[in-house]
Amino acid sequence: MFCNKLLLTKNDRLPFYVVTEVARAIHPLNPQVAIMAVPWGNLQLDELLSMPDYDFHRVALLIDELQDAIDAVLSDEPDKKYDISWRVIEDDRPFHPQRLWDTCHRFMGAGVYRSKGFFWLPGRDDLALLWNQAAGSINLEFISYWKAGVLTHTDNSLTKEERAAIRQQLAKMPGRFGDRRCRLTVIGESGEIDDFALALRQCLLTEEEILWWQQGGIFHDPWPTKVARLA
Repeated sequence: MFCNKLLLTKNDRLPFYVVTEVARAIHPLNPQVAIMAVPWGNLQLDELLSMPDYDFHRVALLIDELQDAIDAVLSDEPDKKYDISWRVIEDDRPFHPQRLWDTCHRFMGAGVYRSKGFFWLPGRDDLALLWNQAAGSINLEFISYWKAGVLTHTDNSLTKEERAAIRQQLAKMPGRFGDRRCRLTVIGESGEIDDFALALRQCLLTEEEILWWQQGGIFHDPWPTKVARLA
């Protein structure tokens, strides 16, 4: 009700008819403004510059009209506190693909508001992946290749000198797997993110699983084989 343009993000994840129905449903809340669907957060500069100026006068009138309702809500919960906290999961071990999948479906409750970071999976150990979660939505995105993974590629046209330089860099890394690592930050209600963070840590490969994988073992991977590439 207080905006001069309403943006529907992540519309690329929904059928067109669903986005249209959502736009029609919320349009009566603010019939004076246009509604725009925005895939991947992309908003053209000319569209941004063409937006009308923010109508402070109309918003001030609207706030006056809603003041009684606002005061009623505040009086009902005068001392309400939001116990927002964060946890960081950091380890050089990869996540077990199936356990990570199961954890996301079992432990990611409504109190887990946001989590983001880098991680890797056995079987895709050359890929640096971005974990990007907001509420119930999770994106698996390909950022780049780990340097340790680049050395396993035979078609990247690296010279002997370049490979030697990468090996020297990796030798200085503290982790067992070169520059590969998992580092996720989880934000949400304290009680729920503790359970989710603990479950994520239990998704990391055990020492026995690492040895089995290094000897040629293959883990079942239910995650999509096609992931978004961020330029």
